Amino acid sequence: MQNQTITIRQATPSDNVATIPLIHSSGPKAWDFVFTAGSKTSFEFLNYAFTKRGNTISYTNHWVACIEGRVVGSILVYTQPSFSALTVGTALQILSLFKLKSPKVIARGLLVESMIQPPKYSSLYLGHIAVLESERNKGIAKLMMRYVMDLFPKYKTVSLDVSAENPGAIKVYQSLGFQIKTTRSVPKLVGILPDHHYMELNR
Repeated sequence: MQNQTITIRQATPSDNVATIPLIHSSGPKAWDFVFTAGSKTSFEFLNYAFTKRGNTISYTNHWVACIEGRVVGSILVYTQPSFSALTVGTALQILSLFKLKSPKVIARGLLVESMIQPPKYSSLYLGHIAVLESERNKGIAKLMMRYVMDLFPKYKTVSLDVSAENPGAIKVYQSLGFQIKTTRSVPKLVGILPDHHYMELNR
């Protein structure tokens, strides 16, 4: 279909069915590494945390792109110092869902955090950028990114992390002016998780 109208709005708890697969697709290897434990899967944790407030996965941190009311894209925004408080909420959600497996999950999360690091206090951080496969190459990711950046004009630096194995996303971000500042890896996880580029845009 041509000339489809794309709208962007803040996510709601009822967006979980459409949005969780998008969030997972933004970093499937990392999600599965951290949040698969015992009988629980990363999808269960994402759904559990997304529908609640006060954690890093919460719907309150996400915006969604829609075509005719159908969710086709997701994006997340973090700022400091609220991010630090949200991580405490995430830890509580982990304890609630994973119970005795929680220490293992938290340890894995901290390991990944050494590569995908908390946002800087001076920066607007973007994450969970994903578009439904059938709707890609329509400029939706760029539209979402520009939309949320315009919501936070006081931040002159915008940052994100992206898998080095995702050249398509890297190209999109570079087209918006983002530059690779450093590439990080976790030595213990070589072959399990890909290296990640940390990118910044100065505006």
